[in-house]
Amino acid sequence: MISLLASLYHFFFSASHNIAINTRVNRIATIDGSEKIDGLVMKVEGGRARVCWSKGEKTQEDLRNLVTIVD
Repeated sequence: MISLLASLYHFFFSASHNIAINTRVNRIATIDGSEKIDGLVMKVEGGRARVCWSKGEKTQEDLRNLVTIVD
């Protein structure tokens, strides 16, 4: 429940997107897509990023739907 609230807070109130190439990210669950974990940003253009997920799937994602993985 707390992760859902954190995701919603990040989605609506995140002012800056500090996502760069080779950043590890997760995608929050949205109306049009499910949650994805452990992606690697390959390219950033404007408000969108090209992300490679485990198992080789590559998608275009909105930066506001991505959360940086911090080790």
